[in-house]
Amino acid sequence: MPSKFITLSMLILGLLLVETAFSQANPVQLISNQVYAIQDGKELKADIYQPQGEGPFPGVLMIHGGAWAGGSRSHMALHAKHLAEHGYCVASISYRLAPLHKHPAQIDDCRLALLWFFRHANQYKVDPNRIAGYGYSAGAHLVCLLATTHNVLKAEGGQRADLQILKAVIAGGTPCNFMLEPAESLRFAYFLGDSRAKLPGVYAEASPLQHVSKNTPPILFFHGTADLVVPIEGANQMSTDLKKLGVKSEMHRLEKNGHFGAFVNQNARQIAVNFLDDVMQTKKPTKK
Repeated sequence: MPSKFITLSMLILGLLLVETAFSQANPVQLISNQVYAIQDGKELKADIYQPQGEGPFPGVLMIHGGAWAGGSRSHMALHAKHLAEHGYCVASISYRLAPLHKHPAQIDDCRLALLWFFRHANQYKVDPNRIAGYGYSAGAHLVCLLATTHNVLKAEGGQRADLQILKAVIAGGTPCNFMLEPAESLRFAYFLGDSRAKLPGVYAEASPLQHVSKNTPPILFFHGTADLVVPIEGANQMSTDLKKLGVKSEMHRLEKNGHFGAFVNQNARQIAVNFLDDVMQTKKPTKK
């Protein structure tokens, strides 16, 4: 089991719970426990963070971290609330976890959630033509995999929907390339099923870096330079490859920040909002 990943992820997520309570004056409406799919007899749910106003608002599908084996959608509340306060309607989702559910269960759930959010846009006052993705750590991996494999989006019943729903992505502390893992290493076996030597195709298929193309939507990466959990090199390489293909990408290095520091970095959250405002052409209300 990936104790290093899970222990630090749980520390990150647990410490943030104290910062996520809403005050009575907060303009964000929280709509909890919206079922987006049923997988293996279990309800998969989303929490909606909806801004005040009539909309339609640009939407954001938010995916939590936790080494694909832990975490909760509630742990992204700090990020979701920040986006909602800036005019974005956020759907923060849960998904099936390893090791009980191995890849591709997690990305399949995220695909279902994205399609559900798109189809229910009117219900949540969302503009279906302006939906972005946002994730941290394992969640960033999943949202980048969504963005780079849009053409294999799976709908209900195993059907395929060739929809490029995501128009932008925010990815923090992102694992991008499992192909760099030593061939005999079992570090990710709990998630990917076995070593890279035994399952090279799975490792490649699960790596967002292996799927970048000119059709990938704009991606902003933010990453701590002192991150000892997820090395920064993968995100650097993916951002570089995207720019070579003519895709808008930004790489924000958070100096001296580790995996935890980057997650709670306030400047990173504002940089993310600025990037989304630019790509999604979000117009802010004029202050009177």
